[in-house]
This record gives sequence, structure tokens and C-alpha cells, in this order.
Amino acid sequence: MLNPIPDQLLLSVLAVPLWLLWAAFSVALIVEITALARGVELHVPLLGPLQAMAAGLLGSMAIAVLPIDLRAVSTPIQSAAVPVAATQVVGFATVADGAPYEPRERVHVVKPRDSLWKIAGRRLGSGLKWRTIWKLNADRRQVDGQVFTDPDVLQPGWRLRLPGAHRSRPSVQVEKPPAREPSPPAPARTARPAEQAPSVTQVIVTIDVPSGGVVALSAVAGMCVAQALARFHRRRRRVPPSAAEGGTATPEPDMPPVIEASRRAYNQSFREQDQAPPSEAELIRVASSIEVPGDIVIGVHEDGSPVRLSLAGMSLGLAGPGALDVVRGILLDLLHQAGDFRVEVLTCVTDAARLLGVEESRAHALARAVPGLTVLESMGAVLDRFEQIRFTRRRMLAEREAGHVEELRQRDPGEALPVVILVVTPEDDMDTRLGTLLESRCGMGALLLGDWPAATCQVAADHSVPAAHGQDGRPLTGANLVHLPAGDLADALRVLGEAQPDAYEQETAVPPVGTVAEWGHPTPVWVRVMGQPAVLVKGHEQPLRIRGLKLSLLVYLALHPRGATKEVISEALWPGKPPGHEFHSLLRHLRDALETATGLTGESFVVAMDNETYRVDAERIGFDLWEFQREVKAVRAVTDTASRITALDRAARLCVGELGSGLSEEWILEERYPLTLAQVDVLTQLAELCDDHERSLELLDQARRLDPDTEEIWCRIMRLHQRLGHFDQARHTGQLLLAHLRTLHAEPTSATAELLAAVLGRRTR
Repeated sequence: MLNPIPDQLLLSVLAVPLWLLWAAFSVALIVEITALARGVELHVPLLGPLQAMAAGLLGSMAIAVLPIDLRAVSTPIQSAAVPVAATQVVGFATVADGAPYEPRERVHVVKPRDSLWKIAGRRLGSGLKWRTIWKLNADRRQVDGQVFTDPDVLQPGWRLRLPGAHRSRPSVQVEKPPAREPSPPAPARTARPAEQAPSVTQVIVTIDVPSGGVVALSAVAGMCVAQALARFHRRRRRVPPSAAEGGTATPEPDMPPVIEASRRAYNQSFREQDQAPPSEAELIRVASSIEVPGDIVIGVHEDGSPVRLSLAGMSLGLAGPGALDVVRGILLDLLHQAGDFRVEVLTCVTDAARLLGVEESRAHALARAVPGLTVLESMGAVLDRFEQIRFTRRRMLAEREAGHVEELRQRDPGEALPVVILVVTPEDDMDTRLGTLLESRCGMGALLLGDWPAATCQVAADHSVPAAHGQDGRPLTGANLVHLPAGDLADALRVLGEAQPDAYEQETAVPPVGTVAEWGHPTPVWVRVMGQPAVLVKGHEQPLRIRGLKLSLLVYLALHPRGATKEVISEALWPGKPPGHEFHSLLRHLRDALETATGLTGESFVVAMDNETYRVDAERIGFDLWEFQREVKAVRAVTDTASRITALDRAARLCVGELGSGLSEEWILEERYPLTLAQVDVLTQLAELCDDHERSLELLDQARRLDPDTEEIWCRIMRLHQRLGHFDQARHTGQLLLAHLRTLHAEPTSATAELLAAVLGRRTR
């Protein structure tokens, strides 16, 4: 037993795990080769480290085998919110062999419990890059036939495209473009005729429009998206003619010249790249970006390169004969990005009328139709709103220990933190107050219509910048800036307004003020949630068209007068989904709709308390449900019959239907029947105390419609008809009760059966 272990036996024992390790590595190598050939990612349990070694080995072999072109230049490609054929890069890009860059597609197969955040963290190095994966795969049909429409919902087995590494690139040379020569206005600006440089791709930064204006290519793309959305919303509400009317061929309404020119130039930019222009469906799909812009293109330098203006912390004045036109061109680029609360422009009604070339009343109407444009009555109100936003954001930064708003957006992409731009004419001593409000970390900036101490550009009549001073102004010296006449800006904003989902409803939903009866509610907004929900606003004859989730949010808050947390509300409105940007976007849309309808600017309507609880501002919004509950409480408090009848009568006027008729969410179903019973009790008690028998019949019939399953209500109606000598009506009521019970496969109770026998048999006898 004490003999030493033979060397051969020891080697054999040690060789077993080595052979197992070699076999595992061989399996990992085969898996990686298969994954590389298919362009997918495959994970085998227990082979993680060995798969990494195999992947590294295959990568080293590829580098050793493939030729390397040391002249290759790697050019980063920036994603855009809308498809743009020409990239905004300085100079010309000459491709040696004429072959386009072809990215190799990488695919990730979704596994159980995967999320875009987890996938981005594993495959792209950071969970914050989940939006990149979402943009590549949004609205794509998956292998099981479902369409990927919600970034929070993934199904195992789905194949998601990932950003791919480019194949070996051809040699790229960048040369400085020659000086521009005067040429007649054209849809797209060109610095060199195509026949002189067939292998050179011109970089398009701005385009000309028929009126003589010049707009940035990004604004052009935005106007094309707005045109597509306007057509979509107009078509989806079209009612086909009846057979008696016959077929009609209604042409599309003419678009303003600035929109038509933009569309032609935008499509031409794709054709010049031998690409098909995006369809209207593709334009509509990319209109839901939630990324806040960091800068915009406002012109071109003398060498043809784009002039970019940072928005956060901007403090720039524009003076001179061409200043107003330049501000209009910048406004167009800002406002087309304002959807989903990415940009907010604050101005006063006087400056809005100057920029749009319309009367102040018309400026208000245009502003209400365009998201992101807030027009207030006075300069003081504008500065107060600007200061309020800054105070709120500074508090949020302090509470969440963040350095700037971009950090907050990364932590919670749904937080409504648009870049806020102030556009006003500077007044005396305004620089002292405004200078303390402009902070880049709060995502706020100012564009002033006149000389400004911090930075000013003098804009000539031809919209060039001969002189400028200040940090934001000096880089613009010598540039040619974008510009638009007032009519073009007003036309473009009108199309942006038509691109909103509720634009066509608001045209008929908001009649002129002064055509309504005296307002009889204690708050400017009154929401009816008993029966068919409706939102009534002081000064409007018809209910405000608030529907869908906005209406559901109001009904939910009516049931929770003390408030509810964001998580609880999100779970009710979006069951099974974690709280995201949808809640903040919905809340902001609701606030904007109420603010526009009431004219109460700066009001929250739905307020957030310190503990992240949201509740309705009871001084601004009232509910019939709350009034009904108060009246029922008053009924219980009185003892004499006359006072009881008075209180019951006030409560009965509010008994118009079940809670949230038409809504079918789970949370409302739980609250609906108890409220129905409370209404039935009010109506039956008032019918019992009422001396007017006809009124009693009306009240009982109203209670029957609310709760048709309670046989006692039917019986009271039949007895009262008999007492009044209405035997045919009593018999008809009995037949209706029997028909209702048959639909439920139920038989009447013994007491009801006796009454039915007497009522239905009277006519026979």
C-alpha cells in the first residue's frame, strides 16, 4: 500500500481533464465559427471563457489573413432622427473604387428575461445605447409574425439587428471645396457641377426655397415628416361616401410652396445618391424620436462647412436688417423637433406676431396648434416662466445628485426635460436678470432679437455676418445664415399644427368664446366621469376632445383625490410594463391640452408632491364624482324630510350612468359597481319620497337602466303603474323583465313571479 504511484498512471490521470478541456475548447471553437458564419451570437452554458478564447483566436486569424490598407480613413457616422441622404460633413468625399460602404449585419437572438438595456450592455458596452438597437429594429416584423412596436416588450427568439462593424473600407480622400460661384436659386445647393466631378459627392447643408429663403437640411427633413403626418391624419378620418353619393375623387389640398420645395429637394438628395426616397410610412415611423437635440445647423461657413449652434447655455443676440429672417429660419428647425417635448420655445405675443407677420390674436392661434411653442402675454410672464423652469430643474438636479439635465435624461429617458429656448426682444436691464438664468447644465438658452451684451451677431441684408462679438457670436463671423420670410414660417407652422393627431378634432371642438351659457362649475375645468366621460372647459360650448390614455389618466385621478405614485399610475395604464417615458409624455400632453383650452398658462393642473405622488389640482379641475360624493354625504347628515328631498334631488341630477362608460381597464371595473349601487339608492329613495308620481316613474326607470339585474326596481315600476291605472305599461315592463332574465338564463324570484302572473294575466282576463 505504501508503494509509489507509477508515473504512467499519474500521467494518465492528469491527461483526463486536459482531454476534457480540449474537447470543450473544440466545441467552443465550432460554436464561434457557426456564430460567425450566421452573423448571430450563440451562448453555450459553462463555455463562456472558452468561447471568449475561441472568438479571440478567430479574430487574430482574420487580422493575420486579411490585407490591411494603411490609407483607410475611419469616418464616424452619426445617427439622425430622420432619414437624410447626404451626411453633413465638411468638404467632399471621393471614393477610389466607387463601392459604397457595406456594414456587416450583426444579429442578437432574444433570450428569456432579455431587455434592450441588457443587450446593449453586453453587446455594445453600455446599457445607455439601447436606443441605437431600438432605432435599428423599431416596427420590424419578427420571425413569429409580430411587429416590434414597444421597446419594453421582447419575445424569446426574436432577431434584433445590432450596429455592425464595417467591412474593409475603400480609400477616402477629403479635399477642400472651391469657392462658391453665384448661381440661380435651385432646390439643392451645389458647389460644383456634377459633370465636372462625377466621382465626388457634394455635401448638402442647406437648401433654397422659392421665396428666396434658405433652410437647414434637418429642417427640410422635419417638414417632410410633418407633411406625411398631416396627410396621414387627414386620410384616417375620411368617411367614404355612401352608395347614393357615388364615387368622388377629392384631390389632396395644396401644400405651401416652402413645403413643396422642401419635399422635392429632400427627395432629390436621395436620388443623387442613387437611393430611393423614404416613403411616407417610413417618415411617420421616425417621427417619434425622444432624443433632445444638442445643437442645430444655422448656416454655412465660407468654405462650405456647416455652422452649428449649441442650444444649452446659448446666449446670443441677432441684430441688423436680416436678423428677423434668420431667427425665423432657426425657429423652424427648432419647432419641427418639438414633438414629444424635445424642444420648448418661449416668447411673448408681441414678438410672435413680428416673427410670423400676423396679428397678435392670429399668433396665439398658430402657437396653440404647434407643440413646443409657448406664447405668453407679456415679457414679465415669459421671464417668470423661464425662471420657474430653471428653479424646478435645479431642484431636480440637487435631489437626484446629477450634474446636468443630460445625466437625468440618461437615468430616466422618459423624464420630460426638453431644451428650453427663450426668443424675445431684449429690454433695459434685462441682461441682469436673464444672465443669472442661463445655465447650460439646466438645458436652457436664449436667442435675443437685438443687441445683447454677452454676444451679438450683426446680420446684413443678405443674411451674412460681417461682424460679431462674444463667445457664441465670434464663430459665426463671415457665415451665411439660414433665413425665412414671415409668410413661409407661418405656412410651415400651419402644417406642423396639422401634423398633430388631434388637429382636425380641435377645429370643430373649440367654438368661439362667448357662445356659451353661464359657467356653473367652481373650477375652470370640469370632468364628467359618471356616464360617458367628457372634459368641459369654461368658454367652450362643446366638451374638449381628450380621449384615450389622457382621459383614462383623468378618470384614475378622480378615483384617487389624494394622489397616486408614478409607479401605481403606470401599472394601471400600462399593465406589466415598468414606468418609463410614456407617463411623463402623457402627463405633459394632458397639461398642454388643458392649458391651451383654458388659457391658464403656467398651470400644472396635475401636481407632483414631494413623495413623487401625483394628484389633481382641485382648484383647477373638478369632477362630478366628487360632487356626487359630497351630496350623498349631505343626504346622510340631514334628518327632516324636506332637506333630505333637496339633497337627494341634487345628487340625482348627477346620476347619469356607470363610472367611465366605455372604459374597460381592470382598475375601473373594480370601482364601477359600488358607484352604480350608490346612484340606484339615491334614485329609488328620491322616488319613494317624491309626491309627483310621474317623476317617481322617471326616477325608477333611470335606476332600472343603471342596474337592470335588481328585480325589486322592476317590481316597484309595475306596482306604481298599476296604482296609476297604467295596466298596459305595467304589462310591457313585465315583458321586458322576462326578456332580460331569459338572456341571462335565469328565472324570476318567487315574489317577482307572483307579481308577473298578476300583471301579465290581467289583459287575458
